[in-house]
Amino acid sequence: MKKAFYISLKPFLNHGALPRPTDWKAVFANDFPLEVEIGFGNGEYLAGLSAQTPRTNFIGFEQYCERIQRTLRKLSRTGLDNVRVLRLDARAGFQRYLSPQTVSRVHCLYPPPWPKKSDAKHRLFTADFLRLINSRLVPGGVLKIVTDHYPYVDWVRENIRDTGFAVGFEKTGAHHGTKFEKKWVEGGQSEFYQLLLTKQDHMPVGITEDSVVQSYCIDHFDPEHFSFKDYSHEGTAVAFKEILYDAKKKTALVHVIACDGPLTQNIRIVIAHSPKGWRINLAEGTMLMPTLAVARAVECVYEAAKNSN
Repeated sequence: MKKAFYISLKPFLNHGALPRPTDWKAVFANDFPLEVEIGFGNGEYLAGLSAQTPRTNFIGFEQYCERIQRTLRKLSRTGLDNVRVLRLDARAGFQRYLSPQTVSRVHCLYPPPWPKKSDAKHRLFTADFLRLINSRLVPGGVLKIVTDHYPYVDWVRENIRDTGFAVGFEKTGAHHGTKFEKKWVEGGQSEFYQLLLTKQDHMPVGITEDSVVQSYCIDHFDPEHFSFKDYSHEGTAVAFKEILYDAKKKTALVHVIACDGPLTQNIRIVIAHSPKGWRINLAEGTMLMPTLAVARAVECVYEAAKNSN
């Protein structure tokens, strides 16, 4: 039987419990320079960086649980305490958790190139996102992008105008040690492409503020006639998944998906009977960011419940 490998969960942060923006000097209990890796995958590069520069603090954004687990294993082997990881889309991370002019360097290795023209809308480094990153970098800060797909280089270059960056480009070898890089090397690719974007002019982009999420109360509710209408407006969307109703407890649990641009959150909303009527609010223990879509999700459930009679 394999011996269990214990890992420290300290590097993993629940983004729902963090103040926005976050005081990272307080989190790390020091004032070392702060760097960010976007999409750290299985953590090879992030763990290596943290070991090479122990007097630098690192934040990693990743959305896949399995990759976070593998990364935590690698970080446990270093014995260091200079990395924190969040399961979060990087755009939301930069918008809400990083204050302007606090990051010295940003790394992104092999972002999905979405090579088909119809899929280009999914690419990460749009002009808006580049301006956002610029706003969080200190003067002279650097964004490093490495890709295996040369047309992606040209696409990024097209978006750099008016983002405050000076651009450096070079061909590079396979020396980052990531899973995908090793896979491409095994397939015969030995040449990759690196963009170094250095901040020259500051782009002022403020912190995205939390929205007020209200609770509601109605006099009557009929779960048999609950009909939810999906909502979409200017990048904010709410989609219904299911409703579960406990007749004995007179409580319904509504599951919806709330989207604010690239930020997607699974939301549970409770409709519960009380002496004063039916109360509608977020389920207790829900870990989320109070965004416009979340506020709209609760409002949509309220409207559907109100119209169920």
